[in-house]
Amino acid sequence: MLFDAGTKIQQTDFTKSKQTNAAIAMIKQSTRSFLYHLRKEDSIIYHSVVLYAPYIVAMIEQTNLKDQALAESIDKIIDQHSEPDTKKEKIDFGHQLQAAFFEFTAAVLQHMSKEETVINEILWSNYTDRELIGMEVEMMKQATSADCTWYTGKILKELSNREILVWVASIKEHATPFMLKKLISTARIVLPLDRWQMIRGKFMLPGEIADKAAA
Repeated sequence: MLFDAGTKIQQTDFTKSKQTNAAIAMIKQSTRSFLYHLRKEDSIIYHSVVLYAPYIVAMIEQTNLKDQALAESIDKIIDQHSEPDTKKEKIDFGHQLQAAFFEFTAAVLQHMSKEETVINEILWSNYTDRELIGMEVEMMKQATSADCTWYTGKILKELSNREILVWVASIKEHATPFMLKKLISTARIVLPLDRWQMIRGKFMLPGEIADKAAA
């Protein structure tokens, strides 16, 4: 999503309203996704890591505040944007937005690198697969319904059919029936019809399978 947005903004002619609005929509999706990701980490992941490496969490949280400010600054630029009167004003807006987004992209890439090299290593060294899955489910429980549906939809679109089935199977024993139904409902909505039809049988809850067999 991040790289797609970066490519989009580079290709956008900001003198054309339709292209500008499409670029803005993609950029706002990127910042929303990142801010949601930060909230998930702060509520569950960092609380788990701080038991083993409090100094690491303190360092990363300080960096996250700066990253969050960058994301919010982009949203502020967009929110304050009104339809410019002249071609120069439109081009200047595009340059301002591009510069802010590329600074944000660099910060996100550093954030991802820290996760891969530091946070994930601490989690894998101190928690079992079952405990890690439990954390993921807990993050889903704490998210608002709208955010959970939106973020889960983004994940589902990126996974293959097999990866979706493995993911759902891994969280079944931790998730409530309501959460599973919500996940299945989201998959039904966001996946192309042909993909949904290929996996829907394996994706059903046990009770739904029984009802279908009885029918």
